[in-house]
This record gives sequence, structure tokens and C-alpha cells, in this order.
Amino acid sequence: MALNILFSVVLLILVMMFYLSNPRNKVNKWCAFGGFMFWLGVAKEAVLYNVIPMFDNAENIAASFMPLYSIFTWMLYSFAMPTVIIAALYFCNLHETRLSLLRVLRFAVYIPAIVFSFFFPPLAFRDYQLTSLAFWIVYAVHNLAGAAVYTWLLCRSVHHEKQGEERRQKKRVVLVILPPVVFWAVSVFLTHPFEFSGLFNLWQINAVILLAGLGILVVMTFRDGFMGLKLSKENYDWNTDIDLIGRGADYWGHMMKNQTSKMELCVDELKKQYADSKNPEELAILSRSIDSIKNYMSKIKRHSQNIVLREEQCNLRELLNDAIAVYMPVSRVSKNITINANIPDDIFWHCDKSHITEVFSNIISNAVEAIRGGGVVTIVGELTKKHYALRFTDTGAGVDKTELRKIFEPFFTTKSTEKNFGLGLAYCKNVVMKHEGGIYAESELDKGTTITITLPLKRVICRGEKHE
Repeated sequence: MALNILFSVVLLILVMMFYLSNPRNKVNKWCAFGGFMFWLGVAKEAVLYNVIPMFDNAENIAASFMPLYSIFTWMLYSFAMPTVIIAALYFCNLHETRLSLLRVLRFAVYIPAIVFSFFFPPLAFRDYQLTSLAFWIVYAVHNLAGAAVYTWLLCRSVHHEKQGEERRQKKRVVLVILPPVVFWAVSVFLTHPFEFSGLFNLWQINAVILLAGLGILVVMTFRDGFMGLKLSKENYDWNTDIDLIGRGADYWGHMMKNQTSKMELCVDELKKQYADSKNPEELAILSRSIDSIKNYMSKIKRHSQNIVLREEQCNLRELLNDAIAVYMPVSRVSKNITINANIPDDIFWHCDKSHITEVFSNIISNAVEAIRGGGVVTIVGELTKKHYALRFTDTGAGVDKTELRKIFEPFFTTKSTEKNFGLGLAYCKNVVMKHEGGIYAESELDKGTTITITLPLKRVICRGEKHE
């Protein structure tokens, strides 16, 4: 049945997740070892009944595979349950109170399996499965008793744990690892000794139980963490770029500071030497270049640093007015530009005032610079079922579609002046994402550009009521 393959894949994923969650933790290690034993048992069934039949000489291959099949069955029936019992002992924190006893138990739990192997040799396990009732009775007692001890240890550990996050974590672990082990022991070692032939494949239902456990595990790793592993959703490429820029800015900033200090010292000394005469134009150029370098490194560092939000309830109209105030006088006089903000006074954002104002300033600055010979920048807001959208639309030159895809990338700019470093919109994106929002751009050449910021409703307050 294809169920064997599904079973083996799901179980292998679980085993890997248990181990990789925290390879140094004893519970994780022994759970992974026990899970690997169970995986061998499932894998041998998948190979024998699903993989080998695909070959032309399937009978000969199956006959050659039988010794390995027997060894895997021996490992499963003999050592899987003792291994998970050791994991349960560590789960009970026995290693913190009775380390010497645990060392003895780690050896003792394997003694029955070793003794049984003298009576039922590993290479003949397949034959015993088909012909020997004594074989089934011995291993049924061995595994069912082990399942009972395993269950008792796990439940005892949860019961004796104090109320709190530690106990909740243990309950989640037990919910994932206890049902498949107990179901396997019951479905295999009650059906075969009593020869319930119609139920011999009942153990395969464990694939469904494991699949459910995998789903629970994934949910828990994202929400609260599971056995040392906690996952989170990140917009990978963006955060990686910002982190790299930040680390690079620290390094280059330190290096540039040392070098520009030396250059400034040299310029000052040269100016003293030319004190009695007019300073050469080259010294003025060098001074401006030093200032540009310092300004460049300062802006990179400021716009690439990790954003730490200091959130408060802010009136959206006031935030926009603060950003507009910088550009309104200049745009009216020098470029004949009008900035219209059609935002009601009763909209509030739960945000970082300083960073959001800087975002608005960057977007308005870009809009003003894009307009040639007069135009309008329009800012409108819209409350939808999912978010609040704030749109900045200008009547400027627009951006080509090829360039539009890159405008939020660090260091990409459509401007050629030495004051523009291509970090403004990259910084805006960083800030908006920290606020759990999104930022998007639409543009058409010679008609203008629209930048849209969306913020989730949980951060928006309208008419004094917070949206959930």
C-alpha cells in the first residue's frame, strides 16, 4: 500500500524535527533515536511491499532483502520501546536528580531485548513472525509492558510539573509522541498473538496519527515553540538585505571615519600653510568630498539600522502635517506644487511616531522631486475590511515598469544627484514591515506614481474605537 510510503516519509520528517529542534538536549536525542527505530520498521515494509514489486525480478530481490528485513524487525521489536523509555526518563528530569540511577536504567532497559535475541536470532525474525506463537507472546509482553511504563513516565512528568509554561509545553510534547507509540504497540502485539488476521495491517493507521501530530507540531513551533524549536514567518530576502547593509555600514563607517579624519587633518594643515594667500580650489573640493562621504555613511547607517518601535496612539492627520510642513513652502515657491491631504481628523494609528513621520517625509520628498513644472501630490486614506490604506499620488514623471520592480531595493535610485543614495524607500519598507503592514508602488510614465501603505486594522483606531 502507498500508505507505507506516506507513513515512512511523515515519520522521518518528525524524527528529523525532533533531533534538529535541539541536538544537544537529551530528550530530543533519545526521542529521535527511538523514532529512527520505528522508522526502520516502517521503511522495511515500504521497501518490501511498495518498492521491490516495481522491478522485473521482484521475487529474487525480495528473497535477498529478507535478511535485512529480519534485522530491521529485530531492531524495532527489541530496541524501539527501551529507547523511548530512556527518552521518557530524561523527560522526567531524572538526570537532574538521580544521574547514577539513570545510568543504570539506560543499560538495564536493554537487557531483556539482548536476552531474547539468544532465543530468537535476528536473521530468523521473519520466520518466527510467521510460525512461532511463543515469539509473539514474548515480544508482546516486552513491548506492551514497555508502552505502559512509557505512558506512566510521561503522564507522571506532566502531573508533577508546576502550573505554567513548562507544564503546557510538556502536555504538547506528550500529545504528539505518546499516541503513535501506544497505538503501534497495541495494534501489533494484540492482533498477532491472538491471530486477528483481519487487523494485521491496523498499525498502518498510525500514518494518520503521525500526520496529525506533525500538523500539531508545526502549529506549535510557530506559535509557542516545541522542544527547543520555534519558527517565525519572515520576509526573508528583505530582512537579509537590511541585515547585510547594517553590518556593512558598521564596518565601512568605522573605516571611513578613520580615513576622513586623516583627510580633514591634512586639509586643515594645508589651509594653515595657505593662510596668507587664497586657498586653492582643490582644497574646497576635497572638503566637500569629505562632507559628502560623512553624510553618505551617516545616512546608510541611519536607514539600515535595526528598527526598534516605540509605539503610541498617533493622529494620522497630525503625522502627515508634520511631514508636509517641511516641503509645502519650498514646493509652492520653487516648483508650484500643491500637497493635498484628504484625511479625516478621527483616524489614529498605533505606531512609532518618529519612524512613520520619516516614512511620510521620504515618500513626499520623492513625489515633490518627481514633479516638473508644477503639479499636485494627493494623499488619501481608505478603510477596508482588512486594513487601512494610505495612498500618496503625484503627477510627476512616473517610473518605468522595469525600474518600478526595484524601487524598494537598497541602493537602487532613479536620481543622479549625490544626495540620493537609494535608501529612502528601502528604509520605508523596513519601517512599514515592522508595523506588520505593506508598501506597494504603481506608476505610469509621464502620468505619475502612487505609493500605497497598508496597515492592519488592529493598529487602526477610528472614531475612538480600535478595530480588531
